[in-house]
Amino acid sequence: MGEVRLASEENKKFQADFSMMRSFDAQGGHLETKGISPEGAVIDVPLHRHHVTLNIFRVDVGLKYHLRPRWRLEANVSYETKTQEATIEEIKQVSPAQREAILHNQNNHHRSETYTGPTDMNVLLGHQVQGLFRENDFLLGRIGTTIPLGKTEEDPWKLGDAGLEHLHIQFGTGTFNPIADVRYSLPVYGGVAADVSLRGKLPFYENSKTYRGSREVTYTAGLNYRLNAWLSLRTSYLGFYQSYAYWAGERDINTGLRFSMASVGASVVTPYNIPLSITFVLPLQQETLYDDSNAFVDDRYEESDAFELGPLVSLTVSYPF
Repeated sequence: MGEVRLASEENKKFQADFSMMRSFDAQGGHLETKGISPEGAVIDVPLHRHHVTLNIFRVDVGLKYHLRPRWRLEANVSYETKTQEATIEEIKQVSPAQREAILHNQNNHHRSETYTGPTDMNVLLGHQVQGLFRENDFLLGRIGTTIPLGKTEEDPWKLGDAGLEHLHIQFGTGTFNPIADVRYSLPVYGGVAADVSLRGKLPFYENSKTYRGSREVTYTAGLNYRLNAWLSLRTSYLGFYQSYAYWAGERDINTGLRFSMASVGASVVTPYNIPLSITFVLPLQQETLYDDSNAFVDDRYEESDAFELGPLVSLTVSYPF
């Protein structure tokens, strides 16, 4: 959500960034008419709903190296903790045996568990131009790739159809994905500056488990107000588009969405010229690409299980050296 730049950074070759992010109460779930018998067979049961809540805690560690005054190399890796809670809502009356089959099937699909692991790493080469259109504006362009460090899963749809335990949550894509972004900042008046950014990630092949990740586009617009040498305030709008992901060429209906968020934050320069930033983000709107109006297909429900995002808060510390 923006970055604090110090005058002392101009003479520093490296910058280390450390941030923590906590997202709250992302909500997911879907209608279901299948259960698992004691023998492990997929059977029909009365209509019910799976409810799923997801909370995420993420730690990001980044390093920037200034190759030349206008060129820099960046690397970033994250470690995530994803806590999932799953419950069942009975819509139609069920027998004790059917309830056991429903719970067995839920446990195959969504378990109340905590998952941890590193995500895919990002490596980027950036070039910055200052004074492009007017004094003190700047344009930063970056290109790079993800490096597949995050754990990936086997095809959950195939395992689910066979009545076997599986997981939809992944920590990576298992592929190298090109990344490109551009950011432009323009001084407006006094200590006020406006900026816009556009970022894209473009997976183009599937991994060894037949998964091809979603194409993603993120765009932002914001205002930054520097009150003095040690304190600045920021507000911004973020939009996000995610295409469908695919398993063996088949569309994953739990992917594919559009959402927008608003954020407010503050950055303070602490002793030893170490900036500290805190940001609060609230979701504004979200919609999935999959049309749930025709969810009943071939005697079974097909409903998107994409999570509806909740609020989040992040804290970032930077150290130039």
